[in-house]
Amino acid sequence: MLILFYFLLGKLFTIIVGFVFFKSILRPYKFVLCLVIIATICEMYGYYLSHIHKPNFWLFNLYMLFEIWFMGIAAIYFVDKKNIKKLFLLLLVISSIIWLSIVISNSISTFANFALVCNSVILAVMYIIVLFKNSLFSKKNILIQPIFWVSISTIIYFSCIIPYMGLHNYLSDNMPAIAGQLMDINDVLDIVRFPLIGISFILLGRKNKVVKHSLIHEL
Repeated sequence: MLILFYFLLGKLFTIIVGFVFFKSILRPYKFVLCLVIIATICEMYGYYLSHIHKPNFWLFNLYMLFEIWFMGIAAIYFVDKKNIKKLFLLLLVISSIIWLSIVISNSISTFANFALVCNSVILAVMYIIVLFKNSLFSKKNILIQPIFWVSISTIIYFSCIIPYMGLHNYLSDNMPAIAGQLMDINDVLDIVRFPLIGISFILLGRKNKVVKHSLIHEL
């Protein structure tokens, strides 16, 4: 129950901040905000299903598809070059085909860990490109750039879960103690990920406030 509280606390913080600064949030960030809301709902319903001893893998399998598309579409908006946009869209389609083939072959009730690994690789690569194209070589301080916080949270989270999720089924069956320890690391990453996104919403709100203040003075 305590871990659920921490899961939800980070997400609820991000949702609240997102709604407070909603008018200042650009379209790609709104896709990210929608994903945070979906993640929160899935987390709560998944816990409820687990609490009443009903399977919930189907729920998180469906969430994977929402995650890759919402974060992927946001990444498409974050880049300017058409060839990169087309590459990102192609990666989203490939990821969806992999997800669908795994779900059909294993059933929706079996956790599609290989699909999650593919999604993680694709999203990590996308946001590394986004980070390089928009933030790393900018003259501005990267710590005050909203796109930096979205990118870095995505890269850290998905890069770190790739090794564990790739071995998830094997470790769960053969080394449950190690699997439990690695799952704790994954939980920490999840708790850290969403508040970093919240920081980007705050920066967008502050940036919009500064712009409005400057316009008022010019008038």
